[in-house]
Amino acid sequence: MTTTKQSIKKKSGRPAKIKLKHNPKTSADDYYKKYGELGVCAIYGVDEFTEHLIDYLWKHPDMSIICTDPNESKLAYINRKVGQRSFSMYRWDIRHHVGFVEEPLVDVMVVSKDHIDTVKNLPNPDNVKFIVLEEV
Repeated sequence: MTTTKQSIKKKSGRPAKIKLKHNPKTSADDYYKKYGELGVCAIYGVDEFTEHLIDYLWKHPDMSIICTDPNESKLAYINRKVGQRSFSMYRWDIRHHVGFVEEPLVDVMVVSKDHIDTVKNLPNPDNVKFIVLEEV
C-alpha cells in the first residue's frame, strides 16, 4: 500500500483578514460611538462586558444608566458598586426585570450574552433593538 502526499498550496496575494474578538474595552468604545448620543443606557443582565460598559459610561457625565438582572445577587452587587459613586442618585437606576423589555424606557437595550435568548422570547411591542456587546 502506497500513500501519496498532497502538497498544500497557499494562495498568493493578500493575507486573509482576521476578525479579532471583542474585549470589554473595545466593545464599550464601540457602544459609546454608536449610541452615546442617546444619553441613556439600558442594561439587561450583568456580566464582564456590561460591568465594564457601566464603568466606561460613568466617565461620561452625559450618560445615565438603567440596569436590571434576573439574578438578584448580581443586581445587588452592581448596585452596591455603582451606588456609592458620586452623583449616582442622578445617573444610576435599577429596575426589576419583569416589564423591563415589555415597557422599555429606551429604544436600544444592551443585553448580556447569558440572557439574550430569554429576552428575545419576551414580548417586544415597541421593537426595542437588542445589543450583545460580545457581538458588536
